Amino acid sequence: MKTFRRELIILFIFFLIISAVSIYFYVEMDKAGVKEVPIHWNIHNEPDNFASPLVAVLIAPLVMLALMFTTWGMSIKKYSDSEKKSARFIILLIAALFVFLNWVALKAGSGYSRGETFDISLLHIGLGLLFILIGNQLGKMRPSYWIGIRIPATLNNEEVWNRVHRKSGRLMVLSGIFIFGRVFFSQYTWSWIFYIPLFVSIILMIVVIPAIEKKKVEKIRGEKTKS
Repeated sequence: MKTFRRELIILFIFFLIISAVSIYFYVEMDKAGVKEVPIHWNIHNEPDNFASPLVAVLIAPLVMLALMFTTWGMSIKKYSDSEKKSARFIILLIAALFVFLNWVALKAGSGYSRGETFDISLLHIGLGLLFILIGNQLGKMRPSYWIGIRIPATLNNEEVWNRVHRKSGRLMVLSGIFIFGRVFFSQYTWSWIFYIPLFVSIILMIVVIPAIEKKKVEKIRGEKTKS
């Protein structure tokens, strides 16, 4: 419990915020006589799954409760200082993302009866910020057995881990900036290309960069051995 006490308090505050937002939109939908609201949209920004207003507003609070329960369960285990720092960042980042998505989804759902669509630009802003924050943290992340780029090359050598995560962090930040750029072109069908840097970055982070950095570290180690 002590390991993530501060995070549990923050998660509880997030839960209260989400609950307040959900109650507000539920009251608004009830006043408008809305019987059904969209809870999912396809790639064409068209709703393809619906639920009652009560179900729609309960989804995010329940998810937040599940995250709180998971965090409480994680607190039973002992972690290194680097693992604690990384875990705290991920926990709070996920929670903040749900607070944001809950507001965006309920805002779109409550406006559906008035012909309003999902504001996709808000989603791009949220995702862009998400990957920028992840990238900023990734470069500082120390070796961990449950968070990070966990492949043999990085787990077996701390220097390789550090090199891979520093470069991968820069790629994540760059990907987030590109996603931000889609906000200005979201009305065009070709705007999906702003996500290409993210997909390319993931491949580079998992396959290419670790292989390159592993060879570099082995070469440096070999040269030191010879000398």
